[in-house]
Amino acid sequence: MLLFSNSYIKQQELADMFYVSLSLINKDIKKVRKLLKDYNIELISKPYYGMKIKGNEKDIRLAIRNEIGEDPSIFGGDNKEYLFKQIQDIINDIDFPDSFYMPYANFKNLVIHIYISILRIREGKYINLPEDLSKRAISRDEFDIANKVVDELSKKLDIEFPKDEILYLTMHLISKNAVTNYEKVSQEISELAQLMIDEIYKVTKYDFRSNIDLFFALSLHIGPLIERLRYGLTMKNPILEDIKKNQIAFMLATIATNPISKIYKKKVSDDEIGYIALHVASAMERNFLEKRDILVVCGSGNASAQIMKTQIERRYKEEINSITLTDVSKLDLYNLDKFDFIVSSIEIKGKTRTPIVYVDVIFKQKDFDLIEDAINIDGMAEINNIFINSIFVRDIDIKDRSEALDKLSEIASEKINLSKDEIRNQYEKREKMAFTAYGKVAIPHILEQVETESFAIILIPKKGIKWSDEDVNIIYSLFVKKDIGDMNAYYEKLGDYLNNDELIDESLKSNNKIEFMNIFLGGKNNE
Repeated sequence: MLLFSNSYIKQQELADMFYVSLSLINKDIKKVRKLLKDYNIELISKPYYGMKIKGNEKDIRLAIRNEIGEDPSIFGGDNKEYLFKQIQDIINDIDFPDSFYMPYANFKNLVIHIYISILRIREGKYINLPEDLSKRAISRDEFDIANKVVDELSKKLDIEFPKDEILYLTMHLISKNAVTNYEKVSQEISELAQLMIDEIYKVTKYDFRSNIDLFFALSLHIGPLIERLRYGLTMKNPILEDIKKNQIAFMLATIATNPISKIYKKKVSDDEIGYIALHVASAMERNFLEKRDILVVCGSGNASAQIMKTQIERRYKEEINSITLTDVSKLDLYNLDKFDFIVSSIEIKGKTRTPIVYVDVIFKQKDFDLIEDAINIDGMAEINNIFINSIFVRDIDIKDRSEALDKLSEIASEKINLSKDEIRNQYEKREKMAFTAYGKVAIPHILEQVETESFAIILIPKKGIKWSDEDVNIIYSLFVKKDIGDMNAYYEKLGDYLNNDELIDESLKSNNKIEFMNIFLGGKNNE
């Protein structure tokens, strides 16, 4: 309502319009002021007149797009819904050049942009662009496409687009032109994609550095993203809340945007981070550990060994390099130390350095869990080391996020070669990048590696505290050793833990770090 009004509106008018109390309107106005501030829009008040918004037209349109939504019925009236459909049909019928590719999500965003622009133009509200942005837009091929689009809209909808509106449409087209061929990616963008992958490794030790698929995916994605940043545009992400449920992928994507923010001096929005997180999540699925060579031993014939092999292959095909079958009577024919681990349904006598996993011929869930731990054995050792070096404090008296960060900084300063203030500043920088609370657990962290062994500080407050918009009961802060190898297995386990409310609730009962670790790894606290 406020975004579309040219005149002052009184709070009582809003209360009457929406059939709610004046006190509720008063309460909501505080939220509205805060929300509008994110778009550089001010809600000004004048005694006896009421309130109205004040801001740049580009910012107002962005707020309309992001906060009111994309359903034309929200804007009111069958005529407006018909206008939306007309715009959709006009854009659909335009023959775009082969060099311009627009996925459906981008097409939908473009239609919504044009729809809002036409509504605003008809109200006499026009875009005014700075000279530098105008020159940049005119020099692009998309300027010709924008003129073609405007010609069709003008003919069929009887509307005139001023020059700055055409340039603004050009900027949207530039930001929506998806690159589909890596050969068209500039060196600047390729180098930025590599910097993003390197940043993830530098901060977290999650290693995508040899993942060529992620490199290509980021290279193709971030070109249009950079253009959106340059022009002050955003692309709404309709599945952002679902993406955020993959907490680790979203955290890694947030870290990946550090080089973008540093180079272009722009903060990357959660919507944009969400799109990057989709690529990261896909890469995580493919980013398997080194493949394993397994010896399967059975004491009741080849058929039983074959059953065991089939069960392993069905569940862990991507993690397995080879599976060798043998009967226990023929073990002497093999060099057991050349295998990564042995799966056996019968006791093996004799010495070997190779881990042995004892299972039933027909696997139960506990057998699968043991095999998975063996596949991830290198990562499991590192996770154990992290917890052994960790600091666990329960029933700590902290009242809010600020006090929690103070306490973390104080504890960490006694263990690493940074002062309390330096650590606190790094925590604050990370908190400004994006949220670090995931349901009941907050996972704040600093942006540097440490000289000590990797460790975590685990705080369980006496009472839950507010962390951004989340009610947090556990604060878990990881400090990563500088020269440690990849920590992919650790982040897999962290993701599993954060997605399991039962484990989180169980870990709240932990009395020490070992109990916490056992639950973190998927077990139960039975003590």
